[in-house]
Amino acid sequence: MRVLLVATDGSVAAGAALDEAISLAAETGDGIAAITVWRALQGDFGLAYPSAAMLDDLLDAERKHAEAALADATARAKAAGVHIRTRLATGDPAEQICAYAAEIDARLIAVGTRGYGTVASLLLGSVSNAVIRHASCPVLIVHETESTRERSDAAQAVAES
Repeated sequence: MRVLLVATDGSVAAGAALDEAISLAAETGDGIAAITVWRALQGDFGLAYPSAAMLDDLLDAERKHAEAALADATARAKAAGVHIRTRLATGDPAEQICAYAAEIDARLIAVGTRGYGTVASLLLGSVSNAVIRHASCPVLIVHETESTRERSDAAQAVAES
C-alpha cells in the first residue's frame, strides 16, 4: 500500500489538506501518514525572569495541542475508512515533514496554507514553501477557503456547546 503524507497542526488550512488527503486515499486505496511537528519553545518570551513552571506549562500546552491535531486526523481518516498512522515530531516543521516523507517513501505530501502574501510569508515564514523546496516527492498545497473556515467555525461551536 502506498502512503500519502499529510502535515497537520490543527489549523483550518491543515484540516483542508487532511480532507483532500483522505479523499485521495479513499479513491486510490492508499494509506495516510499524518505528522505534526511542534517546536520546543525557546527564549524568554520577552519576560525578564521567566519561571520554569511557566515554561513547563507552555511546553505541555504545545505538546497537547499537537497530540490533539493527530487525534483529530486519526478520527477523521478512520471515519472515512482510510488506514492512518501518525507521528509526533519536534524541530523545524519543513525539515521533519520532508525527512518523514523520505523515510516512508511517501507518494505525495499534502500541506495546508493560509495563503498569506509574499510580505507576510517573509515575516512569518512558510512551512508549505519550505516543503515545496525540499521535498523529494510531489507536494499538494491546499488553500484555506471560506467554506473550510465556515466548517471549522461550526465544528468549534458544536465542540464548545
